[in-house]
Amino acid sequence: MRPWTKRASLGALGCLAAAALTAQAAVASTAPGTPKQVAALVAAARSITTLPADVTPPLASATSDQPSTKYPALKPCIVGVPKMPRCLFGDTRGKHTMVLWGDSHAYSWFPALDAIAHAAKWKLIMLVGLGCPVAELAVWNVATNQPNAGCPAFHAAMIKRIDKLNPSLVVMSESFYPLNASDQPITDAEFTAALKTTLKQLHSRSMKKVVLGDTYLIPIPDQCLAASTTSVQTCSLPEDNATYTAQRESEQVAAKASKVTYINVIPWTCSKVCTVVIGNMIVYYSGGHLSTTYATYLSGVLRAALKDSMR
Repeated sequence: MRPWTKRASLGALGCLAAAALTAQAAVASTAPGTPKQVAALVAAARSITTLPADVTPPLASATSDQPSTKYPALKPCIVGVPKMPRCLFGDTRGKHTMVLWGDSHAYSWFPALDAIAHAAKWKLIMLVGLGCPVAELAVWNVATNQPNAGCPAFHAAMIKRIDKLNPSLVVMSESFYPLNASDQPITDAEFTAALKTTLKQLHSRSMKKVVLGDTYLIPIPDQCLAASTTSVQTCSLPEDNATYTAQRESEQVAAKASKVTYINVIPWTCSKVCTVVIGNMIVYYSGGHLSTTYATYLSGVLRAALKDSMR
């Protein structure tokens, strides 16, 4: 069993100050990075051994470094109900509208997309249902051990709302869901077919669509770091993972078949090895969910990746 599968001891937490004094990581600014800067920082991350002295966010508050902490107005916009509020962000007077739709993975991209929307003078509407996929699937909630009963109605309502809005761009992001509402495995082919169905339902020809590929799943990263402050690579995992690769390919196949832009985000967090710390930043606030700090840092590369879709 890996160290982070157990709750960190007080002793491990207490060694943070001492570990910080000998930090060996490259220091990064949280200002948006250019593609070249991000690539260099990600490549150097596997050489980090000790938690940086100026790690951001501080490890003690890493799980709170999520969008609704910095943007409290988001809280009504992640409830996943058919009648979602207005949820308007970005430049609220902008002439173009971007919609961010998805589950908790879409939620973690909000800081980057809000920064992009402000810079481009676009409106941003966020429509998130935690635990509800973009792909037209009824899914099982492993936390509650029952189906996510509200997801199908939320999905249908969001399709209608987005089609009615007819935004210039809709950006979609989701996790890969392993179980359907009958607690049976969802195959990669089933996921591909379900995502293709959704992309077809967004019918406006003038609406550009982008699928943001899934992020890498490193479980309970904060607990791992707390137990490994002088050996942070203990928390790293190899990028080459057959299961995750197949899951991402299922998204790519659906996007390509639907003539929709697919953005592979893995190079922004992994370089043969996927790490929990890049530069002086903690990458995730929880498993698979980008911290607000790191998502904000990635706003530059994401804007570059969206350039053609925002013309």
